[in-house]
Amino acid sequence: MVFASATAYGFYKMRQETVLAQYNSQAALWLVVSFEREYHILDSMLWRYTIGDPTLKPDDLLTQYDVLWSRIDLMQHGGHAQPLRQVESFESAVPLAMQLVQQHEKPVFDAVPAGLPLPQPFLEAFRGMADPIHQFMIDTHLNRSWIVEVREAQIKDTRLAMYLTLAGTLVSTLMLFAIVIVQMKERRGNLMRTTKALEQSEKDHSALREEVQRRMKVEKERKKLMLDLKARNQELEGYAYTISHDLKSPLYTIQGFTGFLEKGLEQGNTEKMSEDLCKIRDAVTTMSRLLDDILNLSKVNLSQESVQQIALDEIIGKAIELVSREIREHEVDVRIAANLPSVYAPPQRLTEVYQNLISNATKFMGDQGQPVIEIGASSEGDWVHCYVGDNGIGIEPKYRDRVFNLFERLDTQTQGTGVGLAIVKRIIESLGGEIWIESDGPGTGARFEFTLPARPPA
Repeated sequence: MVFASATAYGFYKMRQETVLAQYNSQAALWLVVSFEREYHILDSMLWRYTIGDPTLKPDDLLTQYDVLWSRIDLMQHGGHAQPLRQVESFESAVPLAMQLVQQHEKPVFDAVPAGLPLPQPFLEAFRGMADPIHQFMIDTHLNRSWIVEVREAQIKDTRLAMYLTLAGTLVSTLMLFAIVIVQMKERRGNLMRTTKALEQSEKDHSALREEVQRRMKVEKERKKLMLDLKARNQELEGYAYTISHDLKSPLYTIQGFTGFLEKGLEQGNTEKMSEDLCKIRDAVTTMSRLLDDILNLSKVNLSQESVQQIALDEIIGKAIELVSREIREHEVDVRIAANLPSVYAPPQRLTEVYQNLISNATKFMGDQGQPVIEIGASSEGDWVHCYVGDNGIGIEPKYRDRVFNLFERLDTQTQGTGVGLAIVKRIIESLGGEIWIESDGPGTGARFEFTLPARPPA
């Protein structure tokens, strides 16, 4: 009877240890996923708070702050987190998070309800935890084998106790042998459940890895958007400069010659009045052209024109018609390559690209006796490589990037507002392409090269 009781206890112990090992591993997995998830939610809320998102409620942000703190506390002091403490990065990621939220709890809870900005050191340190947390998650799953080894050790110890008990039972009674067989079947069921649990853990690991990759992709896109926003802010500064400087210049001209006009009127000098009126008219024309170019530039991102498959020769033909007067005035020979491919772009905007590039080439021919503009394109996989070249005055290498800047004019004597090439660059980049200049220097001509998509994005 004693041996039979020992055998029953051995089987019970084996089952208990197996279930406990499974429960501990699942609880540890939940802690890791919950910790990382709550961190990213709070990170997103903090970012929304710094940019003044009106839909974010201060109470929600503070509640999320407390939720993250509770997850960190479980990671450090929870009983089921014991297997995770074998992971090396646990000692850096989790205590660092605990120290940070404790240190900045009062400034955060003081600033948010009052609508004040959060301390910059806290924001930088909080976002700096992202990489250690990701590394902690990776190390956790790479060391899941430790949890499996614990399970196997528990099962092995229980199995040894079972064999010893079985030997004593066989000596004492055949009835106990039958009980052992029944318990062995139960053990087999436990092992099968353990195997299924391991398989499920592997699936959870794969799903978590995919989630980590997805979040890394989202973070990369967020950083890209922030850089794009910074570029847009710089452009807005350019707008402000133009309004305060370039627009004021013709206004000063109008104001000055209006005074001269009054004096001419008093003196009855009609010839001088006519000259002053011409100066005023030129200033008004300059201001009108500048305002039109600024408005056109702003419409590049607001345009709702549909993107479609179009033939380049058709677009180039329309662009040449629009600048035909300039071509005739400069007696330019325009040469278009044969068998041009088609591209995937908005027709009106692409016409504007070629119109600006051809017009720009005619303006900078200099004293070239036989001005020539060459236009062509070739297919390169998913992209089309296009070019508009001339044999004009060329450009020094140090100015190649400046010509695309907003309101940039290298030659102030040439007509224009310095917006045309900026529009070209924005249109091409909005389609995912690139544009650059090839030139060997002054007197060697220039070649604008750019890429356009050959087909819709996958």
